[in-house]
Amino acid sequence: MNITQRKLLALLESTFNPEGDIHFLAITEKKIQAHEKERPVHQVRVALTFQGGDTVNPYYDGTDLFVTIGEDNIQFALEKDWADGPPAIEGSPIEFALGWVAELAEPFYVSSEALTAAEANNHPRYTSNPGDNRQQEEL
Repeated sequence: MNITQRKLLALLESTFNPEGDIHFLAITEKKIQAHEKERPVHQVRVALTFQGGDTVNPYYDGTDLFVTIGEDNIQFALEKDWADGPPAIEGSPIEFALGWVAELAEPFYVSSEALTAAEANNHPRYTSNPGDNRQQEEL
């Protein structure tokens, strides 16, 4: 995970997980819009669930949000397109979270729960060499 991705994860944690009961399953980002005079807009796809103690809810919600990434900060963008509506995915089994996130781009963050569930579901992208994907989770 590079420095920008760490900053993005920190922003997501501080925004969506202030009480520590949210568990991020997988996160990816992709530059979707670039203007010469403006900072590029990145689409961020997040799959998350609730966590109580050591137990992770078996269902996830997922959404696409947008950020601008500058040299010294990351800010939410296009809030009208994502902030007030329902999640794009709601109440889906976590074994599908990694595949859904990966449809946008290769995830930079994958939790061990998401990877284990994807492997158990024989997700073709993550079963041929699962050891290479586990290091993506930051502990």
